[in-house]
Amino acid sequence: MEAPCKRRRGNDDDAGDAGDRDRLSALPDSLLREVMSHMKARQVVQTCVLARRWRDLRRSMTCLDADQDEFATAGACIYSDHEGWERFEDFMDTLLCPGNVSIALMDTLRLHTSYRGLGGKGRRAYRWIRRGIKYHHHAGQEPGLHRGALSCNSWRLRRLHLSNLHLCNLFAEHVRSSCQSLEDLELKNCNCEFPAIASGSLKSLVLKCCALKGFREITSPSLKNLFINAGYNTKDCLLVITAPAVTSMFLGVTPYNFNAGL
Repeated sequence: MEAPCKRRRGNDDDAGDAGDRDRLSALPDSLLREVMSHMKARQVVQTCVLARRWRDLRRSMTCLDADQDEFATAGACIYSDHEGWERFEDFMDTLLCPGNVSIALMDTLRLHTSYRGLGGKGRRAYRWIRRGIKYHHHAGQEPGLHRGALSCNSWRLRRLHLSNLHLCNLFAEHVRSSCQSLEDLELKNCNCEFPAIASGSLKSLVLKCCALKGFREITSPSLKNLFINAGYNTKDCLLVITAPAVTSMFLGVTPYNFNAGL
């Protein structure tokens, strides 16, 4: 039997010959970023122990998939796992601090909190979205330097998937004015306090089991796919959908949860 060889870390480039080195670290940055785009945010951060190169790659990654379930306390009930939430909150505060990762430079953001009713945690999680849209780090600046709000056409976000967040009435304005490249928006189990979604770039909109509070309008000339399932619309608001380019639409609603109609 062949004896197992010791696996070298990515920063041990000066040790041994090329055949002994970590093959993963030999891949180009573009391919490693693609690999990282399919990993959860906690896994991405854990790669930083491999070498300094991985820390630099993390700062420039274009996909962030943050999931509170990764921080769940073993055996704890999802409705009362405050310890797991605190670990997740500390992780996200550190990850999105100035000089680290910027949401505004992302292509894709998925943010999942486990339960929207856990002591107002959905409201606190939304501040990461709000802060990320308002500020970002200039690509040419050194880590730690902070830059203020950019012009509205500067955001790169194309896919935004949010679960169990409490979205205030400023969220729709962020989508309209700051996310002009946004093509795919999915909201699941969210408390939505905005009256409308309007976008000139949106191609796919999914609303699953959302509490829509006074939601009156969906307007998008480029929208191709619309999916609304369950949830409810309060305040007896008629929902008007203006989407002349739509090719696929599913409306899983009833007169009881959308009593003012569509």
